[in-house]
Amino acid sequence: MLNFFGSKKFLGIDIGASTVKIVELGKNGKTRSLENYGEMSAAFAQNENKGDFFISQEAAAQTIYYICEELRTKTKEASFSIPDFYTFFTNLKIPFINKKDISEAIKYEIRPYIPLPLSELTLDWVVINNGNGGKSNIEILAAAIPNNVIRQYQDIAKIANLKLRFLEPEAFALARSAYFSGFAGVVGLIDIGARSTTCNVLEDGILKMSYSFSVAGNEFTERLARSLNIDYNKAEEEKRKTGVLENGSHESKKILSFSLDLIAEEMKKVLRNFYQEQGKEAVRIVLTGGTAMMPGLKEYFSKILGKEVVVLNPFLNISYPGVLKPVLEKNGSFYAVATGLALRGLE
Repeated sequence: MLNFFGSKKFLGIDIGASTVKIVELGKNGKTRSLENYGEMSAAFAQNENKGDFFISQEAAAQTIYYICEELRTKTKEASFSIPDFYTFFTNLKIPFINKKDISEAIKYEIRPYIPLPLSELTLDWVVINNGNGGKSNIEILAAAIPNNVIRQYQDIAKIANLKLRFLEPEAFALARSAYFSGFAGVVGLIDIGARSTTCNVLEDGILKMSYSFSVAGNEFTERLARSLNIDYNKAEEEKRKTGVLENGSHESKKILSFSLDLIAEEMKKVLRNFYQEQGKEAVRIVLTGGTAMMPGLKEYFSKILGKEVVVLNPFLNISYPGVLKPVLEKNGSFYAVATGLALRGLE
């Protein structure tokens, strides 16, 4: 959405509901290398009021600045992700037209699907079917982002003394990370964050469908805390320790299963809709987000969805020191969005 120029090093910055994650990648020919990565927990003032989004720009900027100082990052050029729960996604079909006219066509077609006036939104999109030379409609996945959200991220970058080159919905960055990691063909991607989950369908790195809802990691912990009558921190520890392991706590698994089954059903719906429209099935399911490493989660979803389930490691095809391998294989999924953003900056 914002124009930028290429760079040999680039920062991807993912401002989540409770943490900031930063990845700095470098480029040397066709090789992408990990220069730096890090995260920090942070409590931001976030609330909703008539659709508005508020975040403490100062708190977010200070957190970003501190991480960059600690990592000694080598570039100021950066990109930020826009949370999917503040992005309106919709699939559109428009008659085959010239590329220069697509923007105006999208503005016309998207109006019935978004709750805000176009003057308050910025549109981004990807073409998922180019119309086969005029033989069929052009299919587009459009994303509409409130301008007030964009302005706040621009302010954060300015306060943090960074050069903001572009903003991008999380789902677009995740699609890029998954494809760069080798997930070609049609795959389902479940991104479980702290306050929302997004179910996506990707085909060769192109985001084809995306649907977000509020069942997510924080709710898992809150449900455990209420049901087991323990405090939030102990519930979080229980979730991370036993999750939904077959030989773990039967009570915890029963409690968590309620929310996980809702996520699985939404993923089934998205995959079913894609099959009905495209006639293609996902070959596997990819997990990412802060909850992706919960014990037993891969096996649980695989059983319900009837497909192979893997956890995304965005650093799989990125060069980095061997000493980092155990850590990145365990925690790499947390950095999938930030890595996808940095990859685009190096394109």
